Amino acid sequence: MHSKREADDMRRTTVSFEDDQFEILEKWADKEIRTVPNLIQAIVVSVLRGEPPNVPDLPGLEKLKGK
Repeated sequence: MHSKREADDMRRTTVSFEDDQFEILEKWADKEIRTVPNLIQAIVVSVLRGEPPNVPDLPGLEKLKGK
């Protein structure tokens, strides 16, 4: 949980996903015991740090790789 000051300094955004993409994000978040917004934040922060996200092996992921 962020302090009030940290929360005041944070920016918010909205991201839209296709249904099949969101279903995979939900499965990933469930696997990591996170919310989908928290998972998306973790993915973005890791990429900004130059670290590849640690993508688990999830059903349905292969069909998105061709998109």
